[in-house]
Amino acid sequence: MPASMRILPHARKLVGATLFAVLVLAPATAFAQQASSDCLKGGDLFKARIGWIQKIQAMPKKHADPVLACSLFNNLSSANARVLAWAKTNKDWCSIEDNQIAGLEAESTNVSNIRGKACAAAAQFAKLKRQAEQAAKNSQDDAFSVDMHSDPLAPRVKIPPSAL
Repeated sequence: MPASMRILPHARKLVGATLFAVLVLAPATAFAQQASSDCLKGGDLFKARIGWIQKIQAMPKKHADPVLACSLFNNLSSANARVLAWAKTNKDWCSIEDNQIAGLEAESTNVSNIRGKACAAAAQFAKLKRQAEQAAKNSQDDAFSVDMHSDPLAPRVKIPPSAL
């Protein structure tokens, strides 16, 4: 074998180390990058969940729209379910502790209970509003009745016949 074709022992080790890195470490690096992107996805899920919490907290404490509250709690419940599923799936890779998952499960149960109450209130509100609109429609025949409000749940103002 000519001298130019001969591989020196230290060059052979370098080639072997390079091949080892390409064949063994590259897939491991790609796997670590995949795990890292899964952990970053969890951060996005948590941010979306926090966004729904902030919208709920921004609602007025009194005279809040029950339909809007029901909708917001439905969205928060869905966001909690996505976060919880992600946390259980990526528990080991993203170093999520059991007590954190237990806390998410407890919060999810609490949100579901509140969601049920908010949606029941929204259904009751819709029922009362329909009844008030029907009563307003039925009382339009009363010539002495004047609607002073745009809210169908507000009481109607009656003008006594003697005032006319």
